[in-house]
Amino acid sequence: MSAYPELIDVRGRAISRRDLLASMGVNTLAASFGNTWVAMTYGMPLVMFLQAIGASGLVIGLVNTARLLAVSALIPAALIAENLGIRKPFWSLCALSQRFAWFLLPLMALHAFPLRDWMPAAVIALVAWSEIAGNASLAPWLSWMADLIPLHISGRFWGIRQSISTAATLAGLVLAGQILDANTAGGHASAHGFAIVFTIAACFGVSDILTHFFVREPRAERIEKALAVHRRILAPLSNRGLRLLCLSLGVYNFGASMVVAFSLVYLKRDFDVTYSQLASLSIAAAIGNILTGYLFGGIMDRMGARRFGAILLAASPLPLAPWWFINHGIVAFGPFRFPQCIALLAAASVVNGAITNGIGVVQLRMAAELAPPKGRTMSMAFLWSSVGLLGALGPTVGGIIMDRFPSHPSFHICSGLPFSFYHVQMIVFTAILLAAALPLLLAIQEKPATP
Repeated sequence: MSAYPELIDVRGRAISRRDLLASMGVNTLAASFGNTWVAMTYGMPLVMFLQAIGASGLVIGLVNTARLLAVSALIPAALIAENLGIRKPFWSLCALSQRFAWFLLPLMALHAFPLRDWMPAAVIALVAWSEIAGNASLAPWLSWMADLIPLHISGRFWGIRQSISTAATLAGLVLAGQILDANTAGGHASAHGFAIVFTIAACFGVSDILTHFFVREPRAERIEKALAVHRRILAPLSNRGLRLLCLSLGVYNFGASMVVAFSLVYLKRDFDVTYSQLASLSIAAAIGNILTGYLFGGIMDRMGARRFGAILLAASPLPLAPWWFINHGIVAFGPFRFPQCIALLAAASVVNGAITNGIGVVQLRMAAELAPPKGRTMSMAFLWSSVGLLGALGPTVGGIIMDRFPSHPSFHICSGLPFSFYHVQMIVFTAILLAAALPLLLAIQEKPATP
């Protein structure tokens, strides 16, 4: 196997094509563990845990806002990683701190369930710490991956990686729903149910980081350490494409983060669906990702990430349409009977999963394209922190809308059910997406990638 001359690892050894393919395979395996951790924590289980302890809409919003505000750790972490030169040790320390933090939540569930005065604040603090550590690890990892994966195949790689890793999460989603349903009393899962789910999730999360130790790390471009810190931080602002990408995805993130968390709250509160039925929506979204990951990656490499991303942004409101037609009816598929809302939304979730994960791949692809090799870690930190901070107000705004929306509105949706807080959130998301996020993305001048 001949070595790529541009791929030299941190020890000065050439990374051959075989080494590269092996690292890509190991990275995909690690992603399978990591996606399972995310699905069993930040997905349905955490939102349902908050509802089970009686948290208000504002508290649910603040938990999600704390996640997004934690991106402020990206900038100082990028400075540290750039000064160290070797990214993997610093990344692993931060990433393991993030995952081990989730072993504390089962203890909190067992000793303070269903609710003590300090519980909401403790959950917010735990999530905030986990996300600070996780975001501190993000910029070095993104820079590491951008240096490792050749740009001309990056769309296909990330698409395949998304499909495979998401397929591996399906068992975790089913398992979480089954465990919570098996440990339910009074309409909500018990402390033991949540403790089991969060413990299993934390084990998957740690496995993700340990597996990554076998991924090769290319040598990074040297930075000018003599350059003032504030100039290194602000350097990405001079990149017009990066600025526009930050604004576009930040606006999208604001709307998306507002509607995602509260969809589960709305369904559980107003339709009394089971945890397994809620998990089925995540499973349907994962299926959409699996079916389209490779296809989307290939299209992106041929069409260009900007144009393909614009198509995905324009299509983002479409999976929200069924929310205006759901009701309390029951539908039958052979011997099986399901709530009409779950059957309708599961179909929409397949489309939504494909679109959402496609936008994630667009962000990874365009970040690698727009960020220059020198100072790439800081550019990645700037992009992800900007997108997170711009979206941080979304969950809090959504929580305020939920808490202040009238309990008995005088108007109704297409199905005859009352117009709810969630419909307001969907309208806001669609408006800002089409008025701001899409035009900003289209204003970026894309550079073609060549082998």
